[in-house]
Amino acid sequence: MSTRIETARLVILTFEARDADPWLALMNDPEGTRYLPPGPAATTETFQAGLKARHAMERETGHAMWAVDERQTGTFIGQCGLRPVDEGAGPEIEMAYHYTRASWNKGYGTEAVIAVLAHGLGPVGLDRVIAVAMAENIGSWRVMEKAGMRDQGIASYYGLAGLKKYVAERDWRRPPPPAPARSA
Repeated sequence: MSTRIETARLVILTFEARDADPWLALMNDPEGTRYLPPGPAATTETFQAGLKARHAMERETGHAMWAVDERQTGTFIGQCGLRPVDEGAGPEIEMAYHYTRASWNKGYGTEAVIAVLAHGLGPVGLDRVIAVAMAENIGSWRVMEKAGMRDQGIASYYGLAGLKKYVAERDWRRPPPPAPARSA
């Protein structure tokens, strides 16, 4: 299975071997990962293992973490997708995303999240998607709000307390109206 979701400015697609170097740069940028749970440095081996796991998940469930490329240039700008998280009240599907610093403050995060939510709650057939962010990561929770997700208060995931939790459900979520065109 191979996913390709296109928006006005982005292509969201299945990770491939060609994404290794830009993904490693993204995941090893301390500024870009400061709001992620602590973990070991990303390596070529972790990318290869993750690639296999993502492909298997996508075949089994229809979703995974996907690469996000700028449509006009084909440049890798980050990742966005849906993945299982088994914490809290039971198994849930989480919307997760992060982007290269060069792509921040351009609306790409919101554009990708809107598209991935529509895909997950539509063709993939999910009923509910959650997202969490550190309270101080204002940019991330603003993306969730702009994408039409609802604030569910404070929660703990990944051993981190005080995370803001948002939810989107198929029964009530409607995509927000398109934003005015922005230049890249």
